[in-house]
Amino acid sequence: MPDRLAALLRRKGQVLVGVILVMLMMMIIVPAMVVWVQQESRISVKDKRSTVAFNLAEAAVERGMWKLKSSTSSWIAAQEGQQISGYHFDTTYTDVSGGSYRINFSSLALNGLIDVMVWGEGRDDARKETRSIQAVFQNTIPGAIIAGGTLQEKGTAIVHWGPVLALDDITMSGNALNRHYPRALSKQVVHPYDTNGLTPPNTDNLEWWSDYNVPELPIFDFAALRSSASATNTLNCNGKYNSSIHQVPCGSSCTNCNVLNMYRDNRYDDGDVWYWDNNVILNGTGINGTVIVRGNLTVTNEDWYGSDGPLGHSVNMHVPATAWMEYQKIDTSSKNQYPADKGYQSSNSTYILGSCGSTCEGSASGSDLGFYGFLYVGGDANFAGAADIYGATWVVGDWYAAGDNIIFYNDTLSLPTINVSLQRESWQEVSPSSQAWP
Repeated sequence: MPDRLAALLRRKGQVLVGVILVMLMMMIIVPAMVVWVQQESRISVKDKRSTVAFNLAEAAVERGMWKLKSSTSSWIAAQEGQQISGYHFDTTYTDVSGGSYRINFSSLALNGLIDVMVWGEGRDDARKETRSIQAVFQNTIPGAIIAGGTLQEKGTAIVHWGPVLALDDITMSGNALNRHYPRALSKQVVHPYDTNGLTPPNTDNLEWWSDYNVPELPIFDFAALRSSASATNTLNCNGKYNSSIHQVPCGSSCTNCNVLNMYRDNRYDDGDVWYWDNNVILNGTGINGTVIVRGNLTVTNEDWYGSDGPLGHSVNMHVPATAWMEYQKIDTSSKNQYPADKGYQSSNSTYILGSCGSTCEGSASGSDLGFYGFLYVGGDANFAGAADIYGATWVVGDWYAAGDNIIFYNDTLSLPTINVSLQRESWQEVSPSSQAWP
């Protein structure tokens, strides 16, 4: 009996030790778990506040962008570095739930243009977290060709340094297809690359994009453009070059104008606005200026603005800093794969027309242009002849080019528009400004 009692007491003592050990472990673990839960809660709250602040910074950039787009005067003021009330970190906006935000505009010289940087900062409602975003916007023609209808690049026609965009289908064949440039961006389908229509996938992320959100197009101040052409007697030109006055006849009210040997006109290098109210056929081109055709345009014969033209000068062209993006399918460390190419994702800032030959340019440009500047066509455009372009074109209808036609995109064009068409050049998160909030 005494032995049994002693054994029972020993077992009870062991249980007690075990209980004490468990209690000690709980006393250690529970406070640690409490601290961990508290830290996790603080981190969770901090992350939530940081996310709210980031969303508010994005809202700030979005509001700034819409302010710039609201009027040409707002864009010009920001571009010139003028302070716009509410947009130089002088106002705290609270219209978005969760906190507040502020906005700052500043002008920025980039790639030959004056852009505007929108700096947006967001802060959560407890003022614990602040996030900051900078986005740079540019108001320019967004591509080498923009077509409101279909766009067809066939035969020896090709485009350099900028994308082609269309609201309808794009069809690439001939040189444009075989050489794998430029980028083709269609709101519908890019043929023959896209074999499944608008069903994803809609891009190879290199040279073609179907179902693409083609940006809004500028609205031009046609009244101002027509007035300018009237003042320089370059309105509704019609007929053959007159050697006695060294000009083509202008000022008529022709419905289907037909202009011959326009490159011989002594105003061809003046940078004027050439304006037609209706359809026009241009036989022999070579114009430095802005060309506005409110109807259909047909281009035939040769181009003469360059070393073979009346002045005999070479054409030195600005090359966009983003030109390499058109050649991602073929771009390597080799040089002269395209005009101004100096290696992988790198190009020279200028290029002399014809200097690297037809093998490099993708077609036989020689050293002449049909158009040096911007071309607008209110109907359809048909390039049946050799008429190269340095600038950009906007065609309300269909674009068709199958001849010896090259377009070299110029991203520095400045045109009289009555709206602002913004392209975002860059976006990045940055450290918040040290300037005190209002």
